[in-house]
Amino acid sequence: MDLTVFGATGGTGRHFVRLALDAGHVVEAVARRPEAITDRHPNLSVRQGDVLRRETVVVKGSDAVVYLAGPTQRGKTTLYSEGGRNVADAMVEQGVRRLVVVTNALGPQPGYSLPIRIVSAILRSTLLRHPHRDAREFERLIQDYDLDWTVIQPPQLVDTPATGTYRSVLNGWPGGGRKLGREDLAKATLDAIADTATTHAFIGVAY
Repeated sequence: MDLTVFGATGGTGRHFVRLALDAGHVVEAVARRPEAITDRHPNLSVRQGDVLRRETVVVKGSDAVVYLAGPTQRGKTTLYSEGGRNVADAMVEQGVRRLVVVTNALGPQPGYSLPIRIVSAILRSTLLRHPHRDAREFERLIQDYDLDWTVIQPPQLVDTPATGTYRSVLNGWPGGGRKLGREDLAKATLDAIADTATTHAFIGVAY
């Protein structure tokens, strides 16, 4: 498949690009700083682009678009809502239907202990409130588009080696799941692209 990847320079994005290339896909990695992508591969092309600048968002010719862009700071952000809308608009205009998006977990999930639920709720209403609110806005607006979208919602991400033993639940949450390695998230994202059962669905992924 020909894949266009936004957020290719992030922790999950780097793993995703490598896994996609290893699987035989053709990847166009879009980045604000193309020089940050130092990998070289016959099936990899790199292009400058910024999801917050609509004129730079080009996806024509892709079989699928993968949206891995996310905020790296805790302040106000429109990277999900505005950036995601720009990508969705470009897909409609340029005739691309398949979209797989990674956002973040909704909040305290079933299976969490009471102390963890309390701490998680506090974080999402204080330090993490902006990225979580922006992600929810993106998830609402994407459902109004005539696209074959899938939204993946991971919990706290960690930089640990891939395990391959993560759990994923369609339109639900893996009970008690609190963390997920970025490489495992990248694999879950790659697997979702060709899985038609995930179309118009949310996927909760965690250990």
